[in-house]
Amino acid sequence: MKRKKKSQMKLNLKNIITFLAFIISLLYCIIFYNYYFGRNTVYAKETASSIEQTKISQAKEINLETILEKNAKEGQKEEYSIEETVLEYITKYRNNNQLPKGQIQVVQEGREGKQEITIKKTYQNEELVKEEQVSCKVTKASVNKIVEIGTANYTSNYKAKIGDKLFRNSR
Repeated sequence: MKRKKKSQMKLNLKNIITFLAFIISLLYCIIFYNYYFGRNTVYAKETASSIEQTKISQAKEINLETILEKNAKEGQKEEYSIEETVLEYITKYRNNNQLPKGQIQVVQEGREGKQEITIKKTYQNEELVKEEQVSCKVTKASVNKIVEIGTANYTSNYKAKIGDKLFRNSR
């Protein structure tokens, strides 16, 4: 008697990769379909009333003309001005044990920055009543100056050249 072999699928790397590719393709197709052919549901309804009659919030309406008239009667005036100021850089000192003792080396040059300050001035009958800073914006950042100071236990290994004046250290 011959036995019939049951066909069994072998679990190997090729079959696993094929199965995962099929699943990813299927998910991609579902996402593509929902994105392009999904239902277009409208949640807001159009009304027949005009826009002027619609109130969005409980806030009071602001009438600029009445505010201007009121301020003109009271003699109040607001003025905005922009001042540009210079931001100074900071000099930072660091010890460097690679430089000979006492030697100073500038690693990075400093650069001044600029900032714009908006100031609101309130006048009452042409007299300055209040002055306050409204905003501040840095237009150009300052760059700190970095100076390294030598701390090594040896002196400079400068090589003398023709024309240099040399002095003898008497101890």
